[in-house]
Amino acid sequence: MHRRSTPASPRPLEWQPLVSARQWAILAHALKDHPEALEDLRVVLTQLSPGVRRALIANLLSSLAAEEPPTRAVWAALAVTGHEVKLCSAAALGRLHALGDDSPSASVRPIRPPD
Repeated sequence: MHRRSTPASPRPLEWQPLVSARQWAILAHALKDHPEALEDLRVVLTQLSPGVRRALIANLLSSLAAEEPPTRAVWAALAVTGHEVKLCSAAALGRLHALGDDSPSASVRPIRPPD
């Protein structure tokens, strides 16, 4: 049996720094009936650090591979990634706290919101 493949749309310029061509092909296909979700995802990705962006895309591709409905897969990936980020941040804060008196000479000051 030979599977017919449909040509993937080229990766738009605004997506090029965010996802690979392979990732774009998967996302464009999965979210073709949900252009608003695809655009919302692009906006979210532009605001994330590269590491968090990679984690979100990996989680989204995993959800899609598990045959989650496309928009549910986006929400699931956001939730899982957010949880992972919180855990990593908590671990980093724990390591800083464990340094205690052995911490570098820089003092820690509270972050104040801009006026």
